[in-house]
Amino acid sequence: MRCRKCHAEIPDESNFCLVCGVKQKVTQNTKSRGNGTGSVYKRGRTWTAVRVLGYMTDENGKIHKTTRSKSGFKTKKEALEYLPQLTSKARKKMLNWAAMYDAWKPTHRAGKSTMDCYAAAEKYFRPIWPMAFDQIDIDDLQECIDDCPKGKRTRENMKALAGLLYKYAIPRHMASLNLGQYLIVGGGETADRAALPDDAVEAIRTAVGSVPFADYVLCQCYLGFRPSELLALDAKNYNRQERAFVGGAKTDAGRDRVVTVSPRIQPIVDRLVQDKTSGPVFCGPDSSPMSLVQYRDEFYRVLDACGVENPMEGPEGAQRHRYTPHSCRHTFATLMKRAPGADKDKLELIGHTSNEMLRHYQDVSFEDLRKITDAL
Repeated sequence: MRCRKCHAEIPDESNFCLVCGVKQKVTQNTKSRGNGTGSVYKRGRTWTAVRVLGYMTDENGKIHKTTRSKSGFKTKKEALEYLPQLTSKARKKMLNWAAMYDAWKPTHRAGKSTMDCYAAAEKYFRPIWPMAFDQIDIDDLQECIDDCPKGKRTRENMKALAGLLYKYAIPRHMASLNLGQYLIVGGGETADRAALPDDAVEAIRTAVGSVPFADYVLCQCYLGFRPSELLALDAKNYNRQERAFVGGAKTDAGRDRVVTVSPRIQPIVDRLVQDKTSGPVFCGPDSSPMSLVQYRDEFYRVLDACGVENPMEGPEGAQRHRYTPHSCRHTFATLMKRAPGADKDKLELIGHTSNEMLRHYQDVSFEDLRKITDAL
């Protein structure tokens, strides 16, 4: 046989070349498990099984790895056999929408321009970023699309992105149905239909004081904030002298907008901010922050207690209620249509995106805003 390096003649079955000393037989390591199935390592006298669940990007752009592990195994074999249990169930509980996006992004093969479009669309899912992926329903997704201040192309990208995330999640047992396929990209043509009727608003007003959280729902109808914005309102951002909130989502249209309080809900607001200098205005029973999921559940309980019919509509598996927490925002828009006032002032109150340049170049006063909310 010949040396694999210097090609010198050497005896058959030689382990090393007698001329250059190079080892002749090279053993290649082969992986017994595929990528993503986890790994094991020895620490002290015991073995640990570990699996990467995903990656999250914080506000500073730094990427953090999320893992799940179990230690204490006496042998390597025991640790390897346990790896399959560190799978989908744990990931399903831990991954929120933002983490799911971060986990999906490296797996998707597309050009830079396409990925930039998805990144731009992802920003408008901000209200559901912290929500556990398995707790997000069709209403949450649709409301993000309805609230998107951009044009139809961005909304279409949002729908496409949602579909891709669910396609990534389903085979990993983190979702059972692709909700993205049921999203409607159409802008605001459903706003009037989604608004609460007058008799429903009156029933909710009557229930304040007797039905838990009816006051929250009524306030949202007269403040016009998105559900996530309502729950984020802080007492320190309430101007008691002007009786107005400063709040809103961090978008070009709704960032830190001024919303004056209607006399119809002023007593409720006064009670909620009483003795508060900071902290959430609309909070849970124990004064802790209320999640979107909690508020949505309470919203449906209020409507049920008030006798408001709220049937399920849509295809099987992706049905949604006719009225959702976002309907309160549509209700506010409907009430404003009936009230006198300049369009620029109404745009300021609702944080709408039409005529953004009008908001930029014209001043808005507390007096002008109050004329509208006083007339609701």
